[in-house]
Amino acid sequence: MYEPYDLRPWAEFFFTVASAAAALAGLIIVALSVYGGFIARSPTHRAHARALLVVLAGAMLTGLIAIAEQPPTWAGWEFGTVSLGFAAINTYNNRRTLAQMSSIPRDAVIRMGIGYGIATAGVIGALSIVAAEGAGGGLYWIALEAAAALVWAIASAWRFLIGVADEHRDP
Repeated sequence: MYEPYDLRPWAEFFFTVASAAAALAGLIIVALSVYGGFIARSPTHRAHARALLVVLAGAMLTGLIAIAEQPPTWAGWEFGTVSLGFAAINTYNNRRTLAQMSSIPRDAVIRMGIGYGIATAGVIGALSIVAAEGAGGGLYWIALEAAAALVWAIASAWRFLIGVADEHRDP
């Protein structure tokens, strides 16, 4: 049984999360380089790429924090910082994008909400680690955040890359 406060039994899970997030981020960066000019001219695609890379960076950092040798309370503070940072960067990204658009697609609003839900899971986990030594879920919330971020990123990467390929037109 995994402990909600002990980082050691979670090492393989979080190593896998960090590795998968890093690999997917690398693939997205390659795709960005192929369609760079087109994406740069599209506020929607640029925002989508930013959000995708932020989610992947957050998942990778979460995994790295979890596998680093440190007291669980320190990790809890770091998990909370990553989750709040993720939410803050997404808020900035969302506000910037929304200011450039006359109407917001329903799918974009849903994606934004899912992003905040992912960050909320991380904040709940961090609080339960720091304030309650894992009572209330602890690392289970952090694992949920990390897994949800990867699933969201995979689905988002597919949607992003197909959307760019469908809309891209060679001059």
